[in-house]
Amino acid sequence: MRGGASKVFGSRLPEALSLLNFKSQLDLLRSDTLTVLCYHRIGRPDDDQFHGFRPNFSASPEQFKLQMKLLRTLFSPVSLQDVLHWHETGNALPRRAVLVTFDDGYRDNGDLAWPIMRSLEIPGVVFVATDYIGTGKAFLWDFAAYCFEATKHERVLLPLLGETHLSTPSERHIAVSAWVEASKRQRAGKRSILVHALAKALEVSPPPEAFARLCLDWPTIRSLEKEGLEFGGHTHTHPILTQLSSSEAQDEIATSQRILSAELGHPVRAFAYPNGSASDYSSEHEEAVERAGFAMGFSLEPGPTTLEEVNNRPTAVRRLYVGRQDSIPRLLIKCFGAARFASSRKGHGDFAAAIGAKQTSAEAR
Repeated sequence: MRGGASKVFGSRLPEALSLLNFKSQLDLLRSDTLTVLCYHRIGRPDDDQFHGFRPNFSASPEQFKLQMKLLRTLFSPVSLQDVLHWHETGNALPRRAVLVTFDDGYRDNGDLAWPIMRSLEIPGVVFVATDYIGTGKAFLWDFAAYCFEATKHERVLLPLLGETHLSTPSERHIAVSAWVEASKRQRAGKRSILVHALAKALEVSPPPEAFARLCLDWPTIRSLEKEGLEFGGHTHTHPILTQLSSSEAQDEIATSQRILSAELGHPVRAFAYPNGSASDYSSEHEEAVERAGFAMGFSLEPGPTTLEEVNNRPTAVRRLYVGRQDSIPRLLIKCFGAARFASSRKGHGDFAAAIGAKQTSAEAR
């Protein structure tokens, strides 16, 4: 064990050895448990270049590699196809099965995350919002991030926020997160109005090339799929489904399947709900997911989950959100069930926040 840990964790061996003691505790996990991790972006958002909305980064490449080594050492990484095959045939999944997923469809999923995963033989699935693939369109939060970084204003009256101070980078980071959070509480149909009002107030007009390389394109997705990376639906334009009419929500779900099927040459089997909390989708949306041909739907209600729960409700599989604050010990604690336990406890907000059970809508995309 010691030699194996040294190869995996290198200079962090002392910390790793103490963490490997967790393995005896992890063995207490029920054999029918599935842990699904949800990442968004991998990269280094804190340099001087524009990278989009900073809170959307789940880990640096170094942090992500260490996390993947941890999964390879203590868990049993499985593919989406493995999970679907188990669900459809009853064939057993390995003990401590873990599935790695990404939301939205950012280019760094293929450029940075997948080479690390492929080298460690860890499967993965990317849930893409099809309207942003290969189009150069910006997600609302990335558009806002550009405007807040580029504006010359140091104090301005903003829609949704009122008077806002922007004289320091810290104030701008706080302001963009607050604006994104507030905007996501508005009806989905108001998005274009909101972003134009923001750009006008900040007097910023992003050039078309500002967002050209944020997301994947279809040739790259087809190439990555041939290498083993799997893909699923995440709606077309990434609205929160409960903010839409029934017909609009059904169209968002069906359109994602239609475009993905056409571009990949086969139907896709899994779907992830934008934002993903219990208030962001309903049983009606789960039924729409099934009608569109998806066999599974993934939420962002904290996991892990039992296989019985997955079988009983395959269109609402729990996932653990992973953020930059997740050190190895913190991630292990979440995988052990602390986030799910805390989210189920009323009146324990400090503990829930400490281990990431509570996610703002700005984080849980």
